[in-house]
Amino acid sequence: MSFLLLRPQAKCQSSVAAFAAAGLDAVACGLIDTQLSAQAIAALPQKITNLTNNAMVIVTSTVAAQQCADLQKLWPIDLQFFAVGQSTADILRGANFNTIVPMEARSEGLLALPQLMDVIGKQLVIVKGFGGRELLANTLSQRGALVSEWELYSRVEVDKPLNTRQWHAEQIQCIIATSGEVIAAAFNTFSASWLRTKLWLVVSQRTADIAKQHDVTLINISENASDEALIISAKQTLAAS
Repeated sequence: MSFLLLRPQAKCQSSVAAFAAAGLDAVACGLIDTQLSAQAIAALPQKITNLTNNAMVIVTSTVAAQQCADLQKLWPIDLQFFAVGQSTADILRGANFNTIVPMEARSEGLLALPQLMDVIGKQLVIVKGFGGRELLANTLSQRGALVSEWELYSRVEVDKPLNTRQWHAEQIQCIIATSGEVIAAAFNTFSASWLRTKLWLVVSQRTADIAKQHDVTLINISENASDEALIISAKQTLAAS
């Protein structure tokens, strides 16, 4: 079985290499790319300066984590960081930030952490891209946290998607999509009727719901969007086929 892996351009090569190392045949197509907001990045130093020492910071992606790490010396000492996944946590820990990462690498996993249960009156920052993560912000606000969303970048569809190698539609048995944005981009790029015939592997119930909105009916859900979790789910898909 060949897998078509749809994720942001920057992660395509490393993901395909991980799949190959696991003995899986995959081709990646980068349908979206990340664009930092110069205005948002310029505003970061002042926002960081205004934080209190007992604030908590949730970082939702490696892109957001890198921006935090680049301003390492500005952050208050002993601030508690939370990372949505291991790759994000690795960047934060590399900058010597005290970082907690949930076992379940998505918003639901963060919300299940005991440290984020009793947050009444606490200053809580979510560092993220524009749009998305509504569950995270809404739930923490409902728990009484004083939530601020620092949106630093956009994910945009690219004019010329980059493929890790040439591929043909008939070679693909399963499509892996790591976000709602790439699902939407796929339906803007490829034949909708072809996409709907394929088995899809997505990374959360939310992304499954987005796929269903495009009339996709064959859907499996991975534990999260990490290469490790995707490879496990891909092997399970192979075993079941």
